[in-house]
Amino acid sequence: MIFQYSLQKLMDIKEREKEEAENIYSQAVKTFEEVATALYHLLKRKESLEADARLKLAKKVSIQDIQSMQSSMLFLQEAIQKQQHLTQLARKKMDEKQQLLIDASFEHKKHEKIREKKYMQFTLEEKRLEQLSMDEISIQRFVRH
Repeated sequence: MIFQYSLQKLMDIKEREKEEAENIYSQAVKTFEEVATALYHLLKRKESLEADARLKLAKKVSIQDIQSMQSSMLFLQEAIQKQQHLTQLARKKMDEKQQLLIDASFEHKKHEKIREKKYMQFTLEEKRLEQLSMDEISIQRFVRH
């Protein structure tokens, strides 16, 4: 007899859901990394701009240059704030997708365990039936002799 799991279609669906959740999560991680990298570059640019401003301020600088530096700093600070917000949203989305992946993995694992138990029951029943058959053959041989 061949083992056939009665909920195999459901198990296949759960496996596909898990694989889809893995793909969605990896895409969310990739998006987060891209957004976080953009934030990192903005912060490095700000750091470089601040260092450049300190050097210029040590020398004689015109008011127009100071205003230009200040304007650049304000623009960069606004860009950093927007990027930080985008990074937080991307992190939140990534965490949500991770939780969905964990849930899908748990569901798939649960169905795998159920399938394993059903298979164990099947093999035990097969052995029991085989033993009954062997006992029947032994009894028939004994009766013939």
